[in-house]
Amino acid sequence: MSSEPSNKVYFLYTLSGAIILLLITLPLGGVAPLDEPKVYAYDGAYYNLGIPVGLSFVAFVNLLIFVVSAILFWGSKGLFKNIIIDSSALSFVFLNYINYFIIWLVWHPQITILPLIFIIKYNGASAIQPDLGQVVLIIYIYRMFKRSRRPRPLSGLELDKPVDESPQPGGVQ
Repeated sequence: MSSEPSNKVYFLYTLSGAIILLLITLPLGGVAPLDEPKVYAYDGAYYNLGIPVGLSFVAFVNLLIFVVSAILFWGSKGLFKNIIIDSSALSFVFLNYINYFIIWLVWHPQITILPLIFIIKYNGASAIQPDLGQVVLIIYIYRMFKRSRRPRPLSGLELDKPVDESPQPGGVQ
């Protein structure tokens, strides 16, 4: 049997790796740099900036892991190296959209998702932000599609031994 896992098993490896990476990096949210008061009052409500800023920081750390691992390991045949790239991509995409969801829960801005950008309107001000989550998700889907299209050896074939095509005794004379 081939030493390379099937696409389903590989996806489960990357999903497991993303969960492990989230568990490792989520505690870093507590050390996120915050240059404003952690809790402040605005318009009669109290806002806690610790959670959205911490989650943004953790997402940024996961994005950095993805970028660095993609630069170092892209094109590698090693299973572990590819799992690092794809797991960090999944963890960043998850954290990116959870972060925007928490921002929406806390401040209730109007968020419009367009291809590769977000348009955020809050208190009459508008901002256009690039959606790096979509970019990384496109890269991840491309890698998974490319992986699924790669030819795989049939199971049961012995790849270590070359085929002996020399004439055998008792053959046609």
